[in-house]
Amino acid sequence: MSGGFDEQFAGADAIAPQPLDIKASLGEATEFPLEALSPTIKHAIEAIVAMAQVPTSLAAQSVLGAASLATQGFINVETITGQYSPASLFLVSIAASGDRKSTSDRFAILPIKEREEQLGVQFEAQRHAYNIDDAAHKAAVQKAKGGAKSRAEIRSCLEDAGKPPVPPMQPLLTVDEPTGPGLQRLFAEAMPALGLFSDEGATFLGGWSMQEENQAATGGMLSKLWDGQPIKRIRADKEGGTQILYGRRLCLHLMVQPDIAGKLLGNQAVRNQGLLSRILPAAPRSLKGTRFWKEPTPEHRQHLAEYHSRLARMIAREFRYRDQATRALDLAVVKLQPEARARLIEFSDYCESQLGPNGKYEQIADFASKMTENATRLAAVVAYFAGGSSLITEGLSVRAVNCGIALVEFYASEAARLYGSSSLDDDTANAAVLIDWIRKRNLPAVGVRFLNRRGPTQVRAAQTLKRALAVLEEHHHLRAIKGGATLDLEGKPTFYVEAYTVIPLDPQ
Repeated sequence: MSGGFDEQFAGADAIAPQPLDIKASLGEATEFPLEALSPTIKHAIEAIVAMAQVPTSLAAQSVLGAASLATQGFINVETITGQYSPASLFLVSIAASGDRKSTSDRFAILPIKEREEQLGVQFEAQRHAYNIDDAAHKAAVQKAKGGAKSRAEIRSCLEDAGKPPVPPMQPLLTVDEPTGPGLQRLFAEAMPALGLFSDEGATFLGGWSMQEENQAATGGMLSKLWDGQPIKRIRADKEGGTQILYGRRLCLHLMVQPDIAGKLLGNQAVRNQGLLSRILPAAPRSLKGTRFWKEPTPEHRQHLAEYHSRLARMIAREFRYRDQATRALDLAVVKLQPEARARLIEFSDYCESQLGPNGKYEQIADFASKMTENATRLAAVVAYFAGGSSLITEGLSVRAVNCGIALVEFYASEAARLYGSSSLDDDTANAAVLIDWIRKRNLPAVGVRFLNRRGPTQVRAAQTLKRALAVLEEHHHLRAIKGGATLDLEGKPTFYVEAYTVIPLDPQ
């Protein structure tokens, strides 16, 4: 720093106003309850942690998402109210670029992608047979209508032609960035149980479906799918008309960067609509700078192989249908064992007791209102992945329920950390990124032109930077230097017309 800089601040106040918090501190995440899980899922998560070197909760989100996809098409689970709930989970994982989100997910869903490839090969053969059958049916219908026939004769010939063939299902188990109408169409044409999985969730959250004018409709549709309600497609064309799709299931796992997550978790409209209360979030601390190579053990590879084998067998099973033509799922019901129901009622009462003033869940009352149901779903997914059809005959045990409760309490602690701190507008979020960048470099002063060239990429644009600097001034992190200043920021003293001194943080 030059002597000129020192002289300019000779008359500065001895004590500057202390900087104010720009956003709430997230604090540290609680430890993911790995020991509560069944051995197959627990060991799979540990293997992915070792092989991808990712946080435990990030690997767990990927594995639980895959397990939900493999479960939701076969069972419903009884709730304490006596109603039946889908085994569908809505998961959101928050991690920055370079935190190996994609690597974690690839390990977890490898058998799903392989199954989609197999289905694609089968689809081509089925589509060829369908095209022939469809052409034959259309020709028979045309022939039935032709010639000098009475109405009764035409009806008889049309009945002889039979029903039109059902087209083969599109070979998709997962989708990554559909629009709301696109997802509805997929449920008519593809599998009746799908996963909305994306390791770049910004493609969905930043796309058409989550634009401001579409948020309510998309959130409402996703919430209804979480609830297990039928999908109503209102089509303009006469041939398609209105279509109601029963027996459809959707699970969700979106992996997003923190800035994108803030736009979702801090979106009051989406929260008011109810979607956020259904989402199970995780935002682990980054492991960057600590991921020095460690060779995975043979046990890790064996455990991952066992998990892959189990997942592959589950997703290869054929669905049961109430109606083959409409592909409405015929789902088995997993009942609650008496001890499990009593435990869930106890947990439900505890959650309710924490919703009032000064209660543990006061600030996330919407999320807490669905904690008991989410605990039931989590218990069913973990137990079905471990025991398969035996769960249907034996019912959900108190041990499984305790697993679900441990998991949902972890997600509640994450929701409490994330929902309030995510309520930031873009300017405030950019200001937080900028001051963090400045303080990490221990810069006592900065010039605007320097920040335009060298600052965080998302804040460099002139108007974006101007608004972020205004926020930092308002919160007493920066103070404008009248008349500019000569600063040594890039290896040589340079005069900056617009410059700011950085207010030091009180070490206390």
